[in-house]
Amino acid sequence: MIVIRGARLIDGWHDTPQTGLDVVVDGERIAAVEPHDPTRHADAVVIDATGLTLLPGLIDCHAHYTVDPTVEDGFLLYRAETFEQLVLRAAGMARRALESGVTTARSAGSPANLDVVLSAAIAAGQVAGPRLLAAGPALTITGGHGHQFGREADGELEFVKAVRANVRDGAEVIKIVSSEAAMLTSSVAGVEEVSQAEIEAVVREAERLHRRVLSHAQNSESVRRSAHAGVASVEHAFLADEAAIETLVETATTLVPTLVVTDVWRDLPGLTPGQRERQDEIERLHRRSCEAAIRLGVEVAAGTDTGVRGVMPDMVWREVTLLHDHGASPIQAIRAATSTAARLLGVDAEVGTIEAGKIADLILVDGDPLDDLGRLAKPRQVMRAGQSIALRVS
Repeated sequence: MIVIRGARLIDGWHDTPQTGLDVVVDGERIAAVEPHDPTRHADAVVIDATGLTLLPGLIDCHAHYTVDPTVEDGFLLYRAETFEQLVLRAAGMARRALESGVTTARSAGSPANLDVVLSAAIAAGQVAGPRLLAAGPALTITGGHGHQFGREADGELEFVKAVRANVRDGAEVIKIVSSEAAMLTSSVAGVEEVSQAEIEAVVREAERLHRRVLSHAQNSESVRRSAHAGVASVEHAFLADEAAIETLVETATTLVPTLVVTDVWRDLPGLTPGQRERQDEIERLHRRSCEAAIRLGVEVAAGTDTGVRGVMPDMVWREVTLLHDHGASPIQAIRAATSTAARLLGVDAEVGTIEAGKIADLILVDGDPLDDLGRLAKPRQVMRAGQSIALRVS
């Protein structure tokens, strides 16, 4: 048994930090959150957290651990390397995420079903990483965005078959690519690629198989189609206007804006003047879209899109900070990576808050992150399912 004492507690559901409480961990779970009493649990291991803040483990709702973010296009690198090389790199990315305080993640698609392999290895204790909800290959139209590493389909029947194939192969969530991606060239504009009827067919079949759907949707029309079709979350919405964002309000659809992508792209080396101009345009529209969502009351969850060039698996803290910079309160931004994220993923009965009975996914950080969200960048201690994670000294 472990007792964490003296911490400022941001538990994921109260609006303000709690003090004077002990968090008792027994095995994999939180046994109690109780008023401090030094006479209790005399035989427990005590962690003195005076001056620290205890939070739920962070959640990344949009991760590609099987894709290399250190190269120009890691999504295509898998064709040049063996699966063994790719999985070993993915294990390293997952470990890096875990050490940064990410204890749960949702894959947003993977070449060759490798995220299913990685998820199973993490669950079996063979490699260290966040518990991972695998998506398998993303569903896309023939020749559409991501077709090189996704599962191609055209028409409602083929998309239904693709959902079934992914679930058969181990997918726990379904990713559909509903639009192009807004890239750093003017020739790729993020326009819609999948019809609303096709998205609806995916959602219906996924629901029948007890899976939730996330939709890569960047322009206004793809956001509207995805929301009206009933997806659990829209990803990115870089180019969406306010009317499209209002659709998310009407349908109670969560937005995962992945702000860190365009934040990282601002400093990418080697961009041509045309690419730099395009990046500035995408970033401006992206910021406008996310600010509208927060202002209008859309539920927003944190996701990094790690795997995209330059976006590393330890950047959830940066996404949280960016959400605050664009209108979220500090506590709302933290919830985007804890309780709100858990609710989106359907795992809120187990993780996302610090409550008795929940899995003991916990992080300790210096000081008060509500005063400086950057404190989340370097946790003092990370616990996943009651086990402390050895952190490398940087």
